[in-house]
Formats: sequence, structure tokens, C-alpha cells
Amino acid sequence: MKEIFIIILVLAGSLNLEAENVYEKYFTDHDFSQDDTITLCYEALFFLYLYKENQNPDLLKNGEDCLSLIIEKQEQNGEITNDPNVNPKLYTGIGIWALSLGYKITQKEKYKDAALKGGNFLIEEINKWKKAYPIECPDERNENARHEGKIRNSLENYCYSCPNDWGLICAGLGSIVYHIGEKGEYYSYALLLGDTLYNMQLENGAWYDGYALKIPTRWNISSHYVTMAMLGEWICYKITDDQKYRDSVKEALQWMENMQTERGVYDIYIDDQNLILEKDSFAGNIQNKCDFRQIRGQTNVKKYYSSPEETMLGEYSLFLAETLAEDIRISTNREESFNYIKSKNGYSNWYILSLVLKENEDLESKKEDIIKYVLFLIILSGLILWIAKRKI
Repeated sequence: MKEIFIIILVLAGSLNLEAENVYEKYFTDHDFSQDDTITLCYEALFFLYLYKENQNPDLLKNGEDCLSLIIEKQEQNGEITNDPNVNPKLYTGIGIWALSLGYKITQKEKYKDAALKGGNFLIEEINKWKKAYPIECPDERNENARHEGKIRNSLENYCYSCPNDWGLICAGLGSIVYHIGEKGEYYSYALLLGDTLYNMQLENGAWYDGYALKIPTRWNISSHYVTMAMLGEWICYKITDDQKYRDSVKEALQWMENMQTERGVYDIYIDDQNLILEKDSFAGNIQNKCDFRQIRGQTNVKKYYSSPEETMLGEYSLFLAETLAEDIRISTNREESFNYIKSKNGYSNWYILSLVLKENEDLESKKEDIIKYVLFLIILSGLILWIAKRKI
């Protein structure tokens, strides 16, 4: 067991060193006002988590600079916006996470106020969604979920909803509970989404992309969408200690691991019914596991590649998924993912978050015990050597 802890400590040191290198390489004299909203949110999380580890005041300043820009992008109704404003629910969810962490570290009320305002917006959006869309879904693939087609509300309906949305929204609402200490509706709606994700999870551990009624490609399974859904189950486990959420993360991770090859990680698993429909979109041999690129920026128009080396999206997704799993004491091959991405000189929002994300206080205390154990061994070795020399 001590050997495992020492390996964890060594990896943590490598991740911290890489995070500091990233900070020096990419953020020296960086103009954050030029970054889009989603990038600002991940940058804020990167600086704040790294500050918790290193206590470097420059990191905290950069983190607060990002938070200030996020607040500037917040509307009166709590929505955090972007230009173009494609999916404000996602921007608001990740923004709330950053604002909540900022409040926990600084205790500044302005971050708490902005986070709660964003949370209220998301709760209102969830209620609107439940009323706007039907429970029924005419596609039988909806029955492949854990709920087997017995849907409680339209949030669980793959025809009209998307697990990756619920994952990031849940991460935001759950962070209000976890970092700020507020419960009430933030807690109940976080669990509503956590349970929604649990009920929508497929037998293989993944989730369909969703919004699939009129877009056949959304019956595929994308690794980055699975990771977003995992964020919701991860935060629900953090605020409840309910084992089912941890089990959900573990099942999803197992699916992600099955997307690996020796050359990398596939981005997407094509649904069987879509293989024929999408045959003209493939470059190379037609197969279920593929990397893909959007064509001319159109979200649902893709070119599929049989090689997992075409993009790094699968690799970043797996690395973050493993980071979430490690944080709730699920063993992974995270070191291999880290070394692979580093060997490719990779960089993304998820990569920098994965370098620093650490909420497990138990792991922190274990690391302290490991350090004490290593120091004890050093002192003991020195004592033995001194005694041996005296005898000579």
C-alpha cells in the first residue's frame, strides 16, 4: 500500500511541475480579456486550484482577474454569456464552478453572489425544459438507458435532452453546495440532474450524445460528452457520499478505457444504425470507433477517421475522466495518459484542469503521511549508516 501512495505522490509532483511549466509558458503577460467565456472559466479553475497547492499570489491574482471578466459577462438574470452565445447553460455551469471555488478561497461575497445568481438561472432553465418537452420518445434506443424507457420527466429523454448539458450544469450547482456550503434548491436540483444522468446511463457505462430525435449522429457516443456527464456524477458523489454516483463514474471510466488503443484514444463510437447512414463520411475503413472532425465548424456535420491519431480530443477526455475518478479513490492509468499527452506537447482547457483538479482531502492527508514516512526512512537510513561507520 505504501508503494501505491509513493507512486501517487510522485505523479502529483510531476503534474504540479507540468502545471507550473504551463503557467510560465502560456500565461506570462497573457491578455485574458481576449479569451472567450469557456476558456476564462477553465483558466480561472486552473489558477485557483494551482494556488491552493502552491500559494503563489500571482496565481490568485490571475484567477481573480478571470473571475472579474466572467462576472462582466453575466446578465442580470444570472446567465453567463459568450459571443457567439451557443449554449449559455454550459457557460453558466462551468462559470459557477469557478466562482464558487473563488469564494471558497477568498471569502469575497461578490463571487458568492454571482455564483448564486447563476445557480438561480440554471434552476429556472431546468424547470422550463421540463415543461417544454414531452416524456415520450419514438426511438427505441431510448430504452437502452438504465431507465429502460420508463422516463420520469423530459430531462431523461434522449430525443430532447443531452447528458453533457446536465453534467456541466450539475457541476455548477453541486459546486455551490460543495464550495460555498449552500444547500436548499441548489442541492436538490444538483441531485435531480445526478439522478437524471444515472438513469440515462447505458449498459456499457456511457451516454448517447442526445438531442437525437432529428439528428441521427446524436445517437453516437462521444468521449468528450461522456466526460462532461461524469462531471455531474462526480460532484454528486462529493456532496452526498452516495455510492451509486461513484459506481456511475467507474462504469463510465471503463467505457472510456475501452476506447483506448496503443496509439491513443478514439473520440467517438458510432452507433450501429448510423454506420450505414454515415458510410460516405468516413476516411479509411468503416468501423465503430473513430476520431472525427467537424466540417466547416458545423457541430453535426463530421468527417470520421479510422485512426485515433487524427485528434487529441479522446486523450484529453480520458485524462480528465481519470482525474475525476482518482479524486474519488478509483484507480486509473492516469500517469500513462499524462505522459502520452505531454509527449505530444498537448494543450487544452481540459488538460490544464486535469493537471490541478484535486478535491479529495483524504488524499491530501495521505500525501502528508507519505512525506512523513519518506522523511522517516531517510533519517533511519542515515542513522543506520552512522552506526555502521562507528563500528568500522
